[in-house]
Amino acid sequence: MGHESLSDHGEGHASTRGPSGSTGRYRLPVRGLVAAILLLSVGLGAVTLLNYRTAVRTAEETLRNQGVGIGLELAAEAWRQGARDAPELQLLLAEQRQREVAYLAVIGRDGIVLAHTNPRLTGTRLDDVPFRQVLKTGQLTGTTVTLGTGEEVYELTVPFHVPPPGVREMPDPDHPRFRILRIALHTVPARQIVYQAQAQVALAGVLVLALLGLTAWQLRTLRRYVALQAEAARRERLAALGGMAAVLAHEIRNPLGGIKGVAQFLKEKSPSDPGQGEMLQAIAAEATRLERLVNDLLTYARPRPPELGATDLPATIREVLALTQPATDAAAVDVRLNVADALPLLAADAEQIKQLLGNLVRNALQAMPTGGTLTITIRLQRRGAANARGAAVVEIGVEDTGPGMPAADLPSIFEPFYTTRAKGTGLGLAICRQIAEAHGGSIRVARTGPEGTRVEVTLPQEGSPYGR
Repeated sequence: MGHESLSDHGEGHASTRGPSGSTGRYRLPVRGLVAAILLLSVGLGAVTLLNYRTAVRTAEETLRNQGVGIGLELAAEAWRQGARDAPELQLLLAEQRQREVAYLAVIGRDGIVLAHTNPRLTGTRLDDVPFRQVLKTGQLTGTTVTLGTGEEVYELTVPFHVPPPGVREMPDPDHPRFRILRIALHTVPARQIVYQAQAQVALAGVLVLALLGLTAWQLRTLRRYVALQAEAARRERLAALGGMAAVLAHEIRNPLGGIKGVAQFLKEKSPSDPGQGEMLQAIAAEATRLERLVNDLLTYARPRPPELGATDLPATIREVLALTQPATDAAAVDVRLNVADALPLLAADAEQIKQLLGNLVRNALQAMPTGGTLTITIRLQRRGAANARGAAVVEIGVEDTGPGMPAADLPSIFEPFYTTRAKGTGLGLAICRQIAEAHGGSIRVARTGPEGTRVEVTLPQEGSPYGR
């Protein structure tokens, strides 16, 4: 179906466009609200992660400072006692009773353990990365390791200056006489800072999720509220439109019938004047178009509930095609009807279904003024969740080979009074959608493009629970 033919008969969403064509009446600031919530969530997460990283650094610095303090105390005590050799250093370490210390070790520059709080480890050789790094640079280094017992400790490896024999003064900085001290500290006290930061991260995560969930719930509630407002406004407009339609029906329909009758009478009285006959034919055609406009307006403004009955859908479509046969022949359109085998009767209002299909067929014909193919397909869909009631639906497809329509028009094709044709009413598809929904079904544009347009109507096989 072409651009003009579809957009000529559109019905819009009451939440975005009213009868006057104004937009944005019920539009929500969803993007701004979501952006604000996301920005707040990202900010909260960033601050929490920053606090966590700060807590980790603080815990490590606390352990490092604690270890440096212990190392300085040992170095001072070694100078005071003149402890330089392995036995003296072993006695020095044996005197240490700090609860935060897992173990202490003094290592020679050759990697031999000279003293250890666990005497059984004295005399063993040590040659790991921290030891080599301190030996090479003379700078302390610290890292977290796991002992063989499974305990996690913080190992601080530092230079350990010892007094030279018979000398009670600091050695020459250019020729340092130091050994290496390794201090292993229990991390549990310092890790409490990290645990608290992790708890803050978890709490912030819960708060962010709760905030996002609450926002989603609020948005859903707000959308439903706006939808209810839009529906109420639509009903008010339809009520006003119904009053206007009644006036139009009374004031316009009868005069139009008189105009058509007079035009037909004058044409029959003067058959020999071709020019006058053409003018009279134009008068009758315009009167017919205005009469159709009044009828469409009445149908849309004052819809009646469908009167459900056993409807032979293929027979109904053939009746519609018979009524549109003159227009089909005039446009040189080839009609193809594909009906599924053993199609059951449909619980529907036959007259309303006939009106729905008639509008779709006329739209398709208008999209192919120079010829083409009109394909109508009827099939039964037996999907598990075909509709809200779980019953099977009948799918009706009306497909043309017209030029299609721009994608920009798709959001507006179901808006009432939306049209790009000079003589369009903009009510055809609005009525189609109204009829389909009254039967518990739906209508949509399944495909459009240079190869043509396909409109699909789905109707519940058993009919709508609202039908009477």
